Amino acid sequence: MGFRSLTVAAWFAVIAVWFERIVVRFAVVAAFCVIMARAQTPLSERVLVVYNADAADSKQVARYYMSKRAIPASNLCKISVSSTDQIKQAEYDSSVKRPIQTCLEQAGKDKILYIVFSYKTPWLLEFSATDTDALDQFVADIWDDYAPERAANQTEVQPYFGRAESEGDIYEPYVPLADYRQQANARRIYSVWRLDAASAEVAKGLVDKAVEAEANGLQGNACFDRRTEPTTSVPDWAYGGGDWDIHQAAEMARRAGFAVTEDGHAEEFGTAPAPLRCDHAALYAGWYTLNHYNDAFSWNPGAIGIHLDSASATNPRGGTNWAAGAIARGITVTAGATTEPYL
Repeated sequence: MGFRSLTVAAWFAVIAVWFERIVVRFAVVAAFCVIMARAQTPLSERVLVVYNADAADSKQVARYYMSKRAIPASNLCKISVSSTDQIKQAEYDSSVKRPIQTCLEQAGKDKILYIVFSYKTPWLLEFSATDTDALDQFVADIWDDYAPERAANQTEVQPYFGRAESEGDIYEPYVPLADYRQQANARRIYSVWRLDAASAEVAKGLVDKAVEAEANGLQGNACFDRRTEPTTSVPDWAYGGGDWDIHQAAEMARRAGFAVTEDGHAEEFGTAPAPLRCDHAALYAGWYTLNHYNDAFSWNPGAIGIHLDSASATNPRGGTNWAAGAIARGITVTAGATTEPYL
């Protein structure tokens, strides 16, 4: 996962791991499921929640999330910034990076695994008039343990990234972040997520839907939207890599017992001859219309959906981008790119 990614809505469960290769440059959170039973410290104590002191509803959403997840009050971290969307590097260093470092020191920088940004915190980091990247990914490496240069080399691979060869159905074994961080050669990096939406109420609703899905199980249909058909004629490189990733995600969903719709037309869901609807969706992955959400879905509680395009999460609170559209219409978990994500 690279430095042009953005966390946008909510993380729900291990199912999200199926999308490791599809989630190229982004991610978002509203809730955590206990997936690390081997961790000695309760997961709720390993989450740092960051809010914007200059926006009253930012703290409100943060406290709502913490109460639902039994996160200690001492793990609440305050920042004060001039903008709720985009800030420059100097302000990031003084008003985001340093305060969060202080909070991590107090909470235990090796104990904390997850950093969650609450509603109305900035998501863009401006280095120049032509270079604006996702703030979240720099917070993931807040101690400059991985890539201290600004911005990181586009070809550099984040150290927790799981390499894969989708065409060959070959994947590195999944390693929980808690286990990774205990390895002798591990970098001190964090998994950064975001509770954000068009309003505070919608942001809090992400938490509620995740909790509901955890209680009842993730249920519904799984829809996957490739650009080509058949996959066997497409090599697993360049644009073909995206299609292979989506195809294998569909195969994994089938193995898990979901009812799967997999489409290979160039047109997206909602546009003939592709399927016109994906209702009661639990899982979705697809591409490719730039900076656009096709309103062809209804989302079940806990639904995870990812649309691969170069502007899929330019603004989690509104606009035409896919992530904002999906959040507004009821998805629980989504993620996207602030700018060109690359395959």
